[in-house]
Amino acid sequence: MKKSLLLLLVFTLMASVFLVGCQPAETDEPAVADEPAADAKAEPAPEPVDDNPALARGNVLTVATGSLDGRFNPILSGNVYDTWVVNLIFDSLISGDPAGNVIPNAAHKWEVSEDKLTYTFFLKEGMKFHDGVEVTAEDVAFTYYTIAHPDYTGSRGSVVNDIVGAQEYRKLNGDDDDDNDIEKIEGINVIDDYTISFTIIEPNVKKIRDFWPGIMPKHYYDFTDYDDFIMLMQNPMGSGMFTFHRYLVGQYAEVRRFEDYHGDKPEVEGVIIRLMPSETQAAAVAAGVVDLANPSANLENYEIMMESGFANVQEFLGNSYRYIGFNLRLDKFQDRRTRQALFYGLNLVDFIEAEWEGFASPAFSPISPVSWAAPEEGVLTEYHFNPEKAKELLAEAGWKDTDDDGYLDMNGERFTITWTAYDDVSWPVNLIAVAKENWGDLGIELIANLMEFNAVVELVYDNQDFEIYNMGWSLAIDPDPTSIFGPAADVPGGFNSIGFHHERAHEIFKLALLEYDQDKRAELYREWAEIANYELPYLFVSIGNRTWGVNRRVHGMELGPYYTWVSNIDNIKLDYTE
Repeated sequence: MKKSLLLLLVFTLMASVFLVGCQPAETDEPAVADEPAADAKAEPAPEPVDDNPALARGNVLTVATGSLDGRFNPILSGNVYDTWVVNLIFDSLISGDPAGNVIPNAAHKWEVSEDKLTYTFFLKEGMKFHDGVEVTAEDVAFTYYTIAHPDYTGSRGSVVNDIVGAQEYRKLNGDDDDDNDIEKIEGINVIDDYTISFTIIEPNVKKIRDFWPGIMPKHYYDFTDYDDFIMLMQNPMGSGMFTFHRYLVGQYAEVRRFEDYHGDKPEVEGVIIRLMPSETQAAAVAAGVVDLANPSANLENYEIMMESGFANVQEFLGNSYRYIGFNLRLDKFQDRRTRQALFYGLNLVDFIEAEWEGFASPAFSPISPVSWAAPEEGVLTEYHFNPEKAKELLAEAGWKDTDDDGYLDMNGERFTITWTAYDDVSWPVNLIAVAKENWGDLGIELIANLMEFNAVVELVYDNQDFEIYNMGWSLAIDPDPTSIFGPAADVPGGFNSIGFHHERAHEIFKLALLEYDQDKRAELYREWAEIANYELPYLFVSIGNRTWGVNRRVHGMELGPYYTWVSNIDNIKLDYTE
C-alpha cells in the first residue's frame, strides 16, 4: 500500500476513532510481536506544524498496538501488549533502569544472605491499592503462592520453581488426596507487614530478576475456585500509577492516573492503548491519530513518519535475533559441516538489505551486540555467502550426487529439506525463495511448508515435528540461554525444540548462574557464543532494529532495548489544547 493511500485511510478514520474513544463502556465489567528487535537514536523531524491533531486529545497518551488479548493480570498476561497494561496498573518489588540494571520499586531495598539463598525485601510503608487498602507483605506472598498454585497454567511458573517447598506445594495440593495438602511454602516467609523473605534451593545470580511480577491485592483476588481468579483478568486492580478504566474488545484499553500513588505521579492523566493493524501504525503516527507506535522497521514506514511533520522517530538495535532452527534429531543435520554449509550457501547479506533496507544486520550468535555479554568484534566466524566453501563442507560431510540427477544424496536418500514457516509476515516467504535458489545450486531440494504463526508454534514446540523452521527471539536482559538451549527445555512445549545437547555448553549455563562476578560471567557467555557460532544449532539470520514513531507533542520519551515507554511513563509530558 502506498504512503499516500495509507495517510488518506488514517485521516478518514480519524473522526470515528475519536468518537469511539469518547463512548462510555457498555458495562462496568468489559467482556509471544513478529520481530521481537546503543541508546535510542532520535532523528530530527521536519519543522512542526500548527495543526497537529494530537493536541486536541488532551493530556492522554494514545499508543498503538497490533494485539490486545485482555489478559490484564500480572501472572497471566501472555504478550507484551497486555503486559503494557499490566505494568501501568501493578507495582512490582523491583524495576529496571535504561541500562537494564535492577532498581527498587515497591520494595525500597532488599538484602541477600551470604550464602546467596535468601532474599529479604523491605516494602515502602503507606502504599495503597486502588481501592485504598494498604499494600502489605501478605499481598506479596499471595502473589507468589498463586503462581505456585496447582491450577496455575501461566508462563511465570519458573519464578517460584526454585523457591524451597514451592514444587512440593504445587504437587501435593494438586493430587486427589486432600490429606496430602499443605498450607505453607517453606521458602516464603512474611516477617512483618512490610518485610518478606524468599529462600531458594541453590544460588542463582539472576534470581533477583524473578521478583518482577506485579503485586496482587489478596483481599481482591483471593479465591477458592481458580476460575474465579481468572474471571478478574478484565477488571484488574493493583497499586500502580494508573487505575483500570475500561477495555473494549477489539478496540482499546484505557487507564487513568491514580491520584493516591505512593511515588511521583505521572504528568499524563491517562493512557489509551489502541488496537490497529500493524501496517497502518506508521501512517497513524504520521496523521497524529496516535502518539506512539512501533511499526515494522523498514524504509517505507520510516519515511511515512518522518515526512509527516507530526512525528520524531527513535531507532535502536534490538536485543533480539531472527533464526532458522534445525531439528538436530534428524540424521541429515547432525554433522555440523552440513549446517555450516547451509549457512555459507545462503546469500543473507543481500537478502537482509533487500528485505529490511538498512533496518537489520547479519547475526552470527545467540547474543545480541547490545548485551554486556556480547563477544568482541572479530572473534566469531562470519558466514558470508560462499558457495564454493559450502560445496566443500557438504562433500566432507558425505553428500554427493551419486546418480547424476542434479541432487546431493547420502545412503540412497536425496538431500531434501522441508522448511516449516509462517506466512503472516513477508521475510520467511522471501527468504525461502532465496534459499530455494541458493541451496538448489548446491544440489539441495527445498520444500516450503507454509502456515499461520500459531500453527508453526504448535508444530515446532508442542509436537517437535519439523525439519527446519524460522522464528525470532526477543531476549531477556540477562543473557542466560538455559530456557532456550538447556536440556530441561527439550520437552514438548519447551523452547529447546531443536534438541540441542552439548556437554560444554550446558556446563557453561550452570557455571554462569553460580558466578556473581559479571566480568567472569561475560567470559563464560562469550565462550558459549563461540560454541554456538561453530556448532550452529541455529542458522542465525539477522538482528533487527526497532523504530518508534513519537508524536512531537510528547516530551521525555526515552526508549532503548531495555527500556520501554511504560518504564518511563512518569517522565512523559504532553502538549495539548485545553
